[in-house]
Amino acid sequence: MDLIHEYALFSDPENALHQKVAAAIARAARDVYFESPDTANHAARYLWAVRLRQSSSNAITEAHSRMLMVLDNPVVAAAGNDATDNDVQFVVNSLIDQMANV
Repeated sequence: MDLIHEYALFSDPENALHQKVAAAIARAARDVYFESPDTANHAARYLWAVRLRQSSSNAITEAHSRMLMVLDNPVVAAAGNDATDNDVQFVVNSLIDQMANV
């Protein structure tokens, strides 16, 4: 991917990938909110989920700040705005602990 294309993907909150990431983060926060307290790292994950569920703008802000992490995945980066919902959700889910521990 060329630099201009990558810049457009992570900097423009109006593009489809950014919106998919925001929705995937909101869905992940919902799932974490209801997960078992026995889940590894649950305390940090739960606080992350609570913060995100307080306002829909929190998921949008989180998406904007995590786009580079999502774009580290070569499948999503190559597909860009055409990345599937499943691929985006998979990547976001794999980043929950990193996002929660920041």
